[in-house]
Amino acid sequence: MKTSKSITRAFCVELQQELSIVAARREYFSQEPPRARFSFLCSSEACRALGVKVTGVRYDVKPQENPAFVAAHFRANPNYEHHADCEWVDDTPQDAPPAEETESESALRKARRKLDDYIDVFDPSLKERGKPTPDTDKPDIPQAEEPAQPTPVSDTPKRNQPKETRTSNLERLVDSFRQAQTELSKEEFALLPLRVPGQGEVTLRSYFRHIKYAQVGDERRVLYGGGLVERFGTGFRFTFFDRLRGKRVTLYVSPAQMQAYRSSRYIAELLSHADEVKFFTLFALGTLAESPSGKSLSVEIEDLRHLAIVLGPAKDAPTL
Repeated sequence: MKTSKSITRAFCVELQQELSIVAARREYFSQEPPRARFSFLCSSEACRALGVKVTGVRYDVKPQENPAFVAAHFRANPNYEHHADCEWVDDTPQDAPPAEETESESALRKARRKLDDYIDVFDPSLKERGKPTPDTDKPDIPQAEEPAQPTPVSDTPKRNQPKETRTSNLERLVDSFRQAQTELSKEEFALLPLRVPGQGEVTLRSYFRHIKYAQVGDERRVLYGGGLVERFGTGFRFTFFDRLRGKRVTLYVSPAQMQAYRSSRYIAELLSHADEVKFFTLFALGTLAESPSGKSLSVEIEDLRHLAIVLGPAKDAPTL
């Protein structure tokens, strides 16, 4: 059968693990050059038994600001038919609204359909290293992400039961946010909800706060903005272009932090393009604090898993 849903996870043959496309990108760029592309099978066990392949698109391309933005995603391979019980197959017509669907629910459903990987629940809590959460950095290869809640037992076919996508991977949430900004209208973008444990439900748009609107002590939003990087050995300091109350805002990562981070090679690969791009855009889930002198501000993060970096346009890119 043909898939009718966006494929958000696939089984990586080389790593023998189920991954999101963002986790696949991180693993790809964590390899030493020359890098080898991965092979992917469908995440459904019934399909894997049949050798059903899926295609990873643009996971071998670094995240970058681009007018023609195309999100990394998984795509069904047209040469393979999926099993009838595949989680990505739904025989319900896409244009058939659920019973008693309201107008606002209909608008939200149609907006979500435009996105390759919509996140329902973002759990930013950092678990103990011995008890890793799905699709997060840890000593071993990332495992698959799970639905936010167990799928209830019912007579409804498994593939038709609604699921929520839950992640603790900030970069995956950032990719979803960036695609929503690009693909959706302002009205559609404002509709998207996001559930955050400990905060309840907020809108995806409000969970991201540009650095120029940040507040000291604010640690319940993703702070982001463009800026430049200065390297200190394996560590670095990011300085935002925008000032806050006239004060410079920075984020510092020490060499020790980089050395202790499993995906440090991925971050280093992104930062290696500093001379080629006009700027970087940094996303950080942290706390904005004032320096002891009171002359500057800094974004402090608990762990590098709470950091995502996007390359700016190339220096030789034409100005629109």
